[in-house]
Amino acid sequence: MSGIAITGGGVFCGQVKTQNIPELLSSDPQMPSASDFEELGTAKRKVVRNLAREDRSILTEPAAQCLQSAIDAFEIAEAVSPIGEDQRENMAVYTSAEREREFPAELWQLVHNCERETKPEVGDVLSEIGHLRTAIHPLALFKRLPTSVLYHISKYFKLRGGGYPFQRMSLGGICMLEEACATISRGRIEGAVLSAYGNMNSLDNRLAFTKMGLVRNQAHDDGIVPSMGAASVVMEPLEQVEARNAQPLAVIKRVHSRYSDKMHANSEDWIDFYRQTFADLAGTSPIVICYDNGIAKAGEDEHFAINQFFNNPLTFSYKKYVGYTGQPNNLIDLVFTLLDPSIPLERPVILNGVGSSSGIGAMLFEKRNEAIPLTKKAA
Repeated sequence: MSGIAITGGGVFCGQVKTQNIPELLSSDPQMPSASDFEELGTAKRKVVRNLAREDRSILTEPAAQCLQSAIDAFEIAEAVSPIGEDQRENMAVYTSAEREREFPAELWQLVHNCERETKPEVGDVLSEIGHLRTAIHPLALFKRLPTSVLYHISKYFKLRGGGYPFQRMSLGGICMLEEACATISRGRIEGAVLSAYGNMNSLDNRLAFTKMGLVRNQAHDDGIVPSMGAASVVMEPLEQVEARNAQPLAVIKRVHSRYSDKMHANSEDWIDFYRQTFADLAGTSPIVICYDNGIAKAGEDEHFAINQFFNNPLTFSYKKYVGYTGQPNNLIDLVFTLLDPSIPLERPVILNGVGSSSGIGAMLFEKRNEAIPLTKKAA
């Protein structure tokens, strides 16, 4: 793989934003609090002001949060020198984002008589279904397209190099990194923006994980802490970064994913994957960024494999700060790594990822420079 650099990264995850990650890392991790919807609305309005009229009506919450994180990523990437228009013409966009699903949530509440003291009459149910139908505007169809986030980011930043959305569960970030590296290495594009959004607090996600007994609460301390958020990173060929006198935050050495139909990866899966992908690093004690999403058994298996294969390396886990977001978790971990001053420069770093019934994957990279702090105030 020819030199591929990561030049910018941003996170928008409830109260956690790019600007306050270093401060957050210096404090004791706390259980992530629920998202402040008033704050989310304020951030969305800031984004909307810079959109064309035709785009405002089809802007989704996922797209707004991805745009917010991408704005931070570009500000860091262009802190020293701007990315030229000719380069943007050949920069791709890859996304991994959940789509809006308000109608199914409303329908669930209706069918299961939520917030009702008595069972409704058939006529009342039919009238409410009619109300739901009239509430769905034809433009809402555009909000449900899997390309919604890709469209808004491409247009906002004038990136015309193509790209497409990924649907690989929580392994989407690793898969996007793998695809972008391969495409940049072949010279087919001059860079890429990766952006992901997830909401594990949505009705369907929370119901599914609760039914499987995988949500942590006061009576059950084993499982995920559901969270919502978005993350974005900017990738460029290393020689291109050096040509515009910018600084790479990290240089990617290797990234690989492997399909599996298992819900969770066990220690044997991890060790076999490491043998296949990182045989030259066995016993060398690199730094490892754990997937460790809060499910105890899965975390124990991952840590066992890491310690056995890499000889008890230094490990980091960032979901204790932000909770589990699902699809953007790999990119959130990556941005945290880039902004974490305790991760030394010029050391091999491995970032782990897992996706239920999607597989496992990891990226090997080295930090080259500390990110220049954002100059704007936190939203």
